[in-house]
Amino acid sequence: MQTIFSDQNDERLTRSIEGSLSLMPLADLIQWIETSKKSGTLIASHEDCIRRFFFQNGRLIFVWCDREGERLYEAIRDQFGLPMERILDALKQAEQLGISFVGLLSSEEGIPLERLGGLITTLAEKSLTTSLAWRAGHFRFNDFLPAAVLCGPVNIKPTQVLLDSTVQIDEARLTEQSNLDPVLNEVYELIRKGAIDIPPLPTEMQLLMDKINNPGLTIDQIIECLTDPLLVSKILRVCNSSFYGRRGKVDTLRDAVVYMGLKSLMSIVTVNALSGFAPRHAEQIEQILHHSMMVGMIAKQLTRDMGGNHDQAFVCGLLHDIGWIVMLEMLSKYDLDREKRDLLMHEHHETLGALVAKKWNFTEEIQEVIKCHHRPDRAQSYKNLVQIIYLSDQLAKNEQPLSDDVVSALSLHSEDWTTPFVDHLDELDQEINSILSPQ
Repeated sequence: MQTIFSDQNDERLTRSIEGSLSLMPLADLIQWIETSKKSGTLIASHEDCIRRFFFQNGRLIFVWCDREGERLYEAIRDQFGLPMERILDALKQAEQLGISFVGLLSSEEGIPLERLGGLITTLAEKSLTTSLAWRAGHFRFNDFLPAAVLCGPVNIKPTQVLLDSTVQIDEARLTEQSNLDPVLNEVYELIRKGAIDIPPLPTEMQLLMDKINNPGLTIDQIIECLTDPLLVSKILRVCNSSFYGRRGKVDTLRDAVVYMGLKSLMSIVTVNALSGFAPRHAEQIEQILHHSMMVGMIAKQLTRDMGGNHDQAFVCGLLHDIGWIVMLEMLSKYDLDREKRDLLMHEHHETLGALVAKKWNFTEEIQEVIKCHHRPDRAQSYKNLVQIIYLSDQLAKNEQPLSDDVVSALSLHSEDWTTPFVDHLDELDQEINSILSPQ
């Protein structure tokens, strides 16, 4: 059937780029389209499946696939009970007149635009999500955008679909592993459904975040809520740490915040709040926070050496394992032996940590790092930052050999680049002990 959704002369005359999905993953293409606010048609093919995604100013507005179970005209027929001939006639008429197919169908058949939009949105998100799993195939993007797909009710943010698709992948993994025993099944199901009682943002964090987000407040007004002398002491110790990289000693909280920035301040306050999150697991939480501080310090130094945003790397390293702490408290009500508990925590602290970070309104880069720091190849965005935290995590644990793929991706070609980190792990360990000390 020749419609606006098939190859046409107008489309062939436009500018286009094309290539292999094995070299340019669909997720990267989608992010490029959204970030660049591109308008046009993305055609992705894999084996016998061809899907067309239509974008306007970086937003997904329409989708088309002639595969069984994904045909839009069949979905409209099934959903609204319209004869197939009338739907196809509307498609052809919209193409000939250069008008919106959805608008035409709504006006002629009396179907509310929001209902049509809901149906198309569901199809579009499903098509995009399943396409993201393709590891091979071909793509072509051109700036041709048929008039028949314009002026519709659909306006999807593609990166949100990318995020949701990652959650669905996690759900699939959880389903595959849910045959362990009834207790584990219950926990898996809670995580799969997102029915976890995620703790609210600690009071001191909420107060500080509210102040930071108030553009009318000065540094002095922001830090006046930090009245805990132990917390202030930790902030000063971090800032004066030789591994933090400052020359000269900082004696006041204000100077420390001015130097390290509000994001780093917020991350240290977060760590301080989490240290008392689950008193019954105080010793294990202390170990987790010690490791997180080490990863943050290494990530900061590594990123500084690479000429990147070292403050951002420090924050992400400091917060990458918050899922461990939340899961410790969550699993305490179950009668699990250490092996099963550790299995659950190892497998799912990334997923749960990302849920916590989202609820607590952490930035997107922090959420992505938490979600993918053990599997950097799954990162849909901020890949360089995720790889840095992954590598810093390996260095903090003194794991050898390091990932060749990540080392290569970060262009760390020198054979002795790890020496400054590995040779000073004991020194860093002692300094972090001092920072986290209650005295």
